[in-house]
Parts: sequence; structure tokens; C-alpha cells
Amino acid sequence: MSKFWQKSGGGSLALLLSLGLGQQASAVTLVENLSQGNNGTGDVAINVWQGSSFTTGSSSYNLNSATLLFGENTADPNLFVRLYSNSSGTPGTQLTSFTNPASITTSLANNTFTLATPYTLAANTTYWLVSGISSGTGSYIWGYTSSAAQTGLPGWTIGDGFVKSNSQGGSWDSFPTDGPYQFSLEGTTSPPPTSVPEPGSVVALLGLGGLGLASSLKKRK
Repeated sequence: MSKFWQKSGGGSLALLLSLGLGQQASAVTLVENLSQGNNGTGDVAINVWQGSSFTTGSSSYNLNSATLLFGENTADPNLFVRLYSNSSGTPGTQLTSFTNPASITTSLANNTFTLATPYTLAANTTYWLVSGISSGTGSYIWGYTSSAAQTGLPGWTIGDGFVKSNSQGGSWDSFPTDGPYQFSLEGTTSPPPTSVPEPGSVVALLGLGGLGLASSLKKRK
């Protein structure tokens, strides 16, 4: 493609098509408390599941990944990080499960768990981020903070405490003011669907692009 086409009709056509196709979603940090001071760790094992809550703001977002302040004592393939709904202040129904990173640091550090398919978080809703081991003898640690502060999008918050289950999620002990586990949630905006231009509109756009090219050709004589 020539520079001439890029600077004339091609540029006009690209602009018109981009307007017709709509705005792309942008990646953002939804909420995080990793920037707060670490005050200790909690164990994660087969009979020690740990969780912290977060609440969304007034807009819907797609959750793509979660970064936990996490460490490995004994590796286990059955380690999980899951998203749960809220049920009277404790985890309710499992909504989705994250893919573990290829390796987890053996000391406390940020480790990112990803979703194969983004999960749409509803506005003004509380969820739980839960880690545990479904079977096996592995052992991990999850860092926590005594700070109630967080950084994120307007209206997004992280709960002030945590929950623990010694029965693989059968029941939960709640510690609502004892400091949350540390994590960051990454996602994208959830824009309304964009309409596909009608064939006639596409032809019109192409025609306008062609006119722009012809006009530029005349000026270059």
C-alpha cells in the first residue's frame, strides 16, 4: 500500500469504518489492595479454604484475571482460585474458576490467575475470591493486610475481613474486621453490543473513501 493511499482516501475510509464498528473495550484494574502493607499470611490447603470479598461499582465489567499475593510451600495440581457469589456474608455458589499460572513463587509475591473466558460482573454486587485445594497434600500461603484501604474504580471496594472453611466450603467461619487477603482484579469494560452496518451503509462508506482518494489524486497533479 502506498503512502499516498494511507494519507488520503485510505485514511478517510479507515476513520469512517472505525466509527461504524464502535469503541473497543479497554483493560483496567478494577480494584486492588496489593499496594497496602502486608501484615502476615494465611494457610491454603485441602481443609483450609480462604476467601475475601469485593463489591462492584455502578457499572458492569468483564473480569479477566486476579493477581494474589501468594506463595507455594508444597506444590499441588489441585490448587484453585475461584469466584463465588455472596450468600448472607459468606461465599455462596461457585461462578467460575481461574487457570493457575505455570508456576507459583516459593516466596510471597504477586501471582496472576487468569480466566479462559471473561466473567461479567454485575453492578453493585458482592462477590468472593476463594482459594483452596480440592484434593492432595499441597500447601500455600496467601498474604493479608490489616489496612481497610483499596484503590480502584469509583464505588469498588474490598471487604475488611476474610472467611475460612475447614470443611472444603461446607461451612464458613467469618472474620469481618480482621483484615482482607491481598489481591488485584483486572478486567475490561462491558460495552453495549455494537450494530453491524447494513450492506448499503458499507457501500456508502466505500464510496466516500473512494471520493476522498479521487480528490487527493486531483490535488497531486
